[in-house]
Amino acid sequence: MARMSTPSSPPTLPRSGRLVHVKAPRIDRSEPVLRDAVVRLHALQEPAQWQAATLALMVKPGSKRERAAWFEEVPGLGDAERLLADVSTLPHTHRLPWFETFTRRLAPGPVDPRHELLSAARRVMAADGMVTQMDQLRWVAMRHLLAGSAVAPPAAAELELGEIEDAQALKACIFSAFLSHMVPAPELTLDLNDDESPNQSWYDTVVAPWRERITLPPRERHDIDATLRALRVLQTLPWMLRPVLVRTWFETARSLTEGSLLHPLAADALRLVCALLDSPLPPELARQYIEVEPTIQ
Repeated sequence: MARMSTPSSPPTLPRSGRLVHVKAPRIDRSEPVLRDAVVRLHALQEPAQWQAATLALMVKPGSKRERAAWFEEVPGLGDAERLLADVSTLPHTHRLPWFETFTRRLAPGPVDPRHELLSAARRVMAADGMVTQMDQLRWVAMRHLLAGSAVAPPAAAELELGEIEDAQALKACIFSAFLSHMVPAPELTLDLNDDESPNQSWYDTVVAPWRERITLPPRERHDIDATLRALRVLQTLPWMLRPVLVRTWFETARSLTEGSLLHPLAADALRLVCALLDSPLPPELARQYIEVEPTIQ
């Protein structure tokens, strides 16, 4: 197997390089309540239960409209209140691992229920009238995982990341522009001095290898269709380059974050990207989450 090239140290940060301050996570749920909820989630054995749990993990915490929409999508589900309560009990460190677990369990199943789940997820995440970049990214990851996570087969990388073709570099920049609204932290619309925002600094740094070769796409005009087309191109990159790209995104976010943890939204975005690119998680990112133990049949 070809040896994977890894970036050395993160590039020098442009502009102000302001840091994102991330507080240590606080879990208000009592340990017995969380433990019991996890036991019940492990006990779910029916595809309809996995679908309902996956859909529940799309519900924004605290959104009454999305919660109501979820109940409309799971009529006839036994003990629906308990299932939604169990999912709502999960802290941030648990939610994406369980989301990935349930979607992967559903992937080998019939096509029609998977399509219905994707349609239901659209309705739930739009129920409050606001679809965020994270909603979009999570939905795309759901579709990808339900399809069996197919990306380009492994291939040795003949080029370094900075040497990829201009067309591929442009797609990397377009997708980076999309991610920059979540990484290294949720972008605030009230931050008027964009030149000094950590998100702009992150974007400027990760696209620096291609700045002299192509016209960089602006961050402010987000187009989800263009983002998805860019993602499809990134999924065709040699397998050995995809982790290098992820590592660049992660290391740059770390350099702009105070403390040892990424902001939860940034961590989620990069974890979902790893699934979409069939890339292993950087170890430091993996440590921000639990691992769902396999269920013994």
